[in-house]
Amino acid sequence: MTKRFGILSVCIITGLLALALQGCYYDNKAENYGSAGCDSANPTYTKNIAPLINQSCIGCHGSSGASAGVSLTTYDLVKTYAVKGSLMGTLKQNGYSLMPPGGKLSDCKISQVDKWIQNGMPQ
Repeated sequence: MTKRFGILSVCIITGLLALALQGCYYDNKAENYGSAGCDSANPTYTKNIAPLINQSCIGCHGSSGASAGVSLTTYDLVKTYAVKGSLMGTLKQNGYSLMPPGGKLSDCKISQVDKWIQNGMPQ
């Protein structure tokens, strides 16, 4: 009976482990499937860029003690860095330090910023 219990335990543990690992596979659609689910056709500051800035940049580039003197707290400030080329430069590491420092943004997010700039930076 103990041999049978041991085999059953191994099967149950293996099944649970397989389910747990498969659950992680679908966590991030953009990472798993590329930019197929990425909507970068007509990004706007309000819909796409501001949430990205708030999530990935504002921690260091907020109003109080903005890192390197770069504040990204308003549309006009973000637009200024976009026009200068430094916004895309930092996202793609084209002659600038890669931002955010914790790791590169997804290709989808970079594509949205790039398209936003190409479209004239609509608010």
